[in-house]
Amino acid sequence: MAIFIRRSQRLNNTLKTGIELLRSSLRCASTAVERKIKIVDGPNGEKIIPGSPGNLPLSTSTLSEYVWKDVEKFANKIALECGETGRKYTYAQARDSSNYVARSLRNIGLKVGDVVAVILPNLPETAVAFLGASEAGLIVTTVNFQYTVYEISKQLIDCNARAVITAAEIAPTVLAAIGNSNLGKIPVVVVDDGVQPIPTGTIPFQDLITKGKSLPSLPERTWSDEDVAALPYSSGTTGLPKGVMLTHRNLVRNIMMVRNTVPEGIFWNKATDSFQEVIPSVLPLFHIYGMNAIMCTRLSIGSRLVTLPKFTPELFASVLAKYKTTTLLCAPPIILFLTASPLIKPNYLDHVQCVISGAAPLGKSDVDRFYEKFQSLRSTLHFGNGYGLTETSPVALFNWREDKYGSIGEVLCGSSIRLVDPITNVDISEPGKSGELLIKGPHVMKGYYKNEAATKETIIEGGWLKTGDIAYFDEDFDFYISDRLKELIKVKGFQVPPAEIEELLRTHKDIEEAAVIGIPDSRYGEVPKAFVLPKSGRKPSEEDIKNFVNTRVAEYKHLRGGVTLVDSIPKNPSGKILRIKLRDKYVN
Repeated sequence: MAIFIRRSQRLNNTLKTGIELLRSSLRCASTAVERKIKIVDGPNGEKIIPGSPGNLPLSTSTLSEYVWKDVEKFANKIALECGETGRKYTYAQARDSSNYVARSLRNIGLKVGDVVAVILPNLPETAVAFLGASEAGLIVTTVNFQYTVYEISKQLIDCNARAVITAAEIAPTVLAAIGNSNLGKIPVVVVDDGVQPIPTGTIPFQDLITKGKSLPSLPERTWSDEDVAALPYSSGTTGLPKGVMLTHRNLVRNIMMVRNTVPEGIFWNKATDSFQEVIPSVLPLFHIYGMNAIMCTRLSIGSRLVTLPKFTPELFASVLAKYKTTTLLCAPPIILFLTASPLIKPNYLDHVQCVISGAAPLGKSDVDRFYEKFQSLRSTLHFGNGYGLTETSPVALFNWREDKYGSIGEVLCGSSIRLVDPITNVDISEPGKSGELLIKGPHVMKGYYKNEAATKETIIEGGWLKTGDIAYFDEDFDFYISDRLKELIKVKGFQVPPAEIEELLRTHKDIEEAAVIGIPDSRYGEVPKAFVLPKSGRKPSEEDIKNFVNTRVAEYKHLRGGVTLVDSIPKNPSGKILRIKLRDKYVN
C-alpha cells in the first residue's frame, strides 16, 4: 500500500511566520549529512540500509492499552461521530464502551485467541468493536463489508471465525454467508445502523455495552504483545488472499515508528486543551491503512474521527461543509473529486492542515489541479509520500519533505531495508540501481495464517520480508518505486489478486482455464481483464462471463477490462501462468 501525503498549514497570520521558519529548519534537517545514514554489511554480505536515526521507546503494551493510554487527557473530547446520523462517543464513552464490549464478548463464551470477524462499514461502533475485541484477547479479522456471500464465506471458513459483528443493513448477506460456511451456530452481533431492523436471533451491539457495565472486570491479561491482534487479508506478492497475522507488537511499534520518524506538527498533532484534529474517516477501516494508520494511530493522539458509512458526493460534501476539518485522508479518486466536483467549495478546506492521499500514486498534474482550485493553500502546503503493506502494519517508508515529488521517502526509525537484484540475487549498494525491496523490523508480520509455505516464500532467512516491488534510492537514501514483480491488480487502491478471479472462472461450466491481468484505466488506475480458454465445443459470451463474476465478487473486482477467448494459456514448465506474455501480446 503506497501512501501519498499532501500537507497544508492554514494558521492565523500571527503564526504563519513562525511556522515557515520551522519548515525552513526542517528542510535543512532533511539532508543526508544530518541523517548520517550509511550502508551496513550484514553477516552474509547483505547491504543493509538502516532506518532514520532516533530512539524507538520500549513498549510491551497491547494495542488497546496503547490506544487508550492517554485517554484521560482528552476524556471529554469527541472521539467518534457518525457523519450521517450524528451519533457520537466522547473519549471517555468510547473507552468505557470498548471495555464493556470486551467483557460481554468473553461472557458469551469467546476465549482468548478466538477469531472474531468484524464486517462493518465506517461507523463509530467499528472502532469500539475492534478495540473491545482486542481488549478481550480476541483476534479481529476485518472483512470488506462490500463482499458478496461467496467472498465472506471464504474468509470466515479460512480463519475459522467464532463470532461475527456486523451492521443491520448488511446482516442478511452476512447471515447467508455464515450459513454457507458450516461454522455451526456462532454468535452474531448486529449494530443498529437505522437502515434495517436487527434480525431475529442476533445480539444487538448495544446489549454488549449495556450488559457489559454490570459484568465483572476482565481477568488479568494472559496474552502478550507477541500474540496476534489482527488478521486482515492480503494476497502478498501473488496468489490467493491470505490472513496476515499482525501482533499487538507489530501494530503498536508501527505507530511508534511513524511518530518517531516524523516530528509532531508535521504529520500528526496530539490533542490539547485548545486543539483537536478533525478527520472525515472515509477510507475503509477494514483495510490496514484505515485500521492502524488512521483509526488506532489517531485515536491514540486524541483526534476526532467523523465516520462515513459510505462514500457519496453529497454526504462527503456535507461533512466537509459542517465540520472544521483539519486532516483529510483519502485515495486519489477522492482528491480528483475534491478538485472537479462543484459540490466542494474552496472554503470547505479552510481549516485543513493535512491532506493525505493513500493506496495509490497521485500524479503531479492532479496536484496542480488541486492547487488551482484551492489556491489559498498553495503557499503553505507541505508535500510528501510514503509506502507500506498489510504485511508491515502498514507503513514502511515515509516522505514528509517538500523537495522530492515521487519519492516514497526514508526508512522508518527502527527498521531496515535491502535492495536485491531479482536476476542475480545480489544486494545493491549504489544509488540509482533498482532491485526488489526487502524490509525488516518490528512491524513485519508474524506470518500468514495457517500457510507456512507462503510465509517461507515471503519472509526469508534473517527475517527479511520480500515485497515484490522494485525500487531504487538516491544519494540521500530516499527511495523510489520503479516497478513491481508482484502481479496484484490495484483498483482504486484495492487489491485484486488475479489468482482469486482465475479460481472463480474455472468453476464456470464452459471454462477450462483462465488468466487475469490488470490493464491501465484512467478512472480506476487498473482494471481486471480475463483471458479464457473455453472447454471443448463451448463458446461462452463475454457478457455471460462478466455476469458470472459480477454476481460473486465485490464491485471493484468486476472484469471492466473485458474478456478475451484464447486458444491456450501460457505457462512455465511448473504450470505457473505467464501473465507477462499475455500482457505483452494483448496489452503492451
